[in-house]
Amino acid sequence: MDAYIKIIEQAIEYNTKEIAENADSYTMSEIFFMRGYTQALKDVLEDLKENKEDPSKFYTLRKFNLN
Repeated sequence: MDAYIKIIEQAIEYNTKEIAENADSYTMSEIFFMRGYTQALKDVLEDLKENKEDPSKFYTLRKFNLN
């Protein structure tokens, strides 16, 4: 699960940096999409960290997040 959490953290960092550094390259619609996607990743990360001690919930969260 730690590897999965790390991947999500890296994706959040990359997306945040990409929006900040290259905002002029994107349309407003794309920026809104990227912000929404980044927020969704943050929400998933929070859920994973809250349920890290209960591995039975990890499968359900991962399956939900992949869909």
